[in-house]
Amino acid sequence: MKAVKLPSGSYRTQVVVGKDENGKRIVKSFTSDKEWEAIKLADEYIENNAINVDSKRMTVRQAFSQYIEARDNILSPSTIRGYKIIMNSRLQFIMDMNIHEVKLNDVQKAVNYDSKRLSRKSIKSSVSLLKSVLEAQDIELKIKKITIPQEKGKKKSIPDATAVLKAIIGTDIELPCMLAMWLSLRISEVRGLQFRDISEDGKYITVCRARICLDGRDVVRDQNKTEESTRTNPLPAYLLNLIQQIPHEKDTDFIVTYHYETIRRKFNALMEQNGFNITFHKLRHEFATTLNDLGIPGDYIQKLGGWATDNVMKSVYTHTTAVKEKEYQTLIDNFFVNAINSTVKSA
Repeated sequence: MKAVKLPSGSYRTQVVVGKDENGKRIVKSFTSDKEWEAIKLADEYIENNAINVDSKRMTVRQAFSQYIEARDNILSPSTIRGYKIIMNSRLQFIMDMNIHEVKLNDVQKAVNYDSKRLSRKSIKSSVSLLKSVLEAQDIELKIKKITIPQEKGKKKSIPDATAVLKAIIGTDIELPCMLAMWLSLRISEVRGLQFRDISEDGKYITVCRARICLDGRDVVRDQNKTEESTRTNPLPAYLLNLIQQIPHEKDTDFIVTYHYETIRRKFNALMEQNGFNITFHKLRHEFATTLNDLGIPGDYIQKLGGWATDNVMKSVYTHTTAVKEKEYQTLIDNFFVNAINSTVKSA
């Protein structure tokens, strides 16, 4: 490996990582003020990503890295970050083993170690990713035979929706909270909303992008978590009024300008102050629970919330008529308006 000195005085090394669809080489460059450091960066990249490494000599960690690298422009930044977390902190018992030497019992041991500190959900997602990584190298393990730990403890019940609304209304984070609770938006969807997403008549809002915080930096994606997450929902007059009070210069300005950490910190403090032990994401649970209690059918709840499940293979639009949807939406809006009015009167 050689480093080339640039006119700027820095040193650059290059690694050929493959070819594009036209047969042109794909090159990754590494630059540093020091020659040895530029070489070291390239060497580490080659080793970690198993560049030019025979699959027979590849470790599980290298297979993970290669799998992630091959998809870093396709998958969302948050998904890639999640994959890297798994690679760097989970299943560590097998990560430095040769991929062809890993047995089911080795994976089971790795799961057993991780079960001391991780939830069932975290372990399950790690094992699922491992299966995909190995299959990419034409290696099949009967992962279904792995014993996954049972869920620890009972799920915590969420507080009454009216009580949560009472704590939220009138605060400086009322709008992001209400968007999450009334329209069932994820925090990334709340922060991704722009003024242009509101219909001209102000009756609808389209959820079509996400603003994700990765390592303290915002990343905007013009798509949501799933295909079903891109949706157009009725916009209640109360929420439209809150939005209209926010000054903006362009239609592409974000409706909610708070940083992710600011919303999280303010919300946690507000909930603690009112004796509630819930996260911002639990507002979506409040939404689903409230609608279920109102007798709203599950398919319409799923449509509004943008949920995608394995047992729903076709669009939920085929299950609900426009007349019924209007009826359900009236029930939902009446609940929130009545709760708000009750809160304002008692204040």
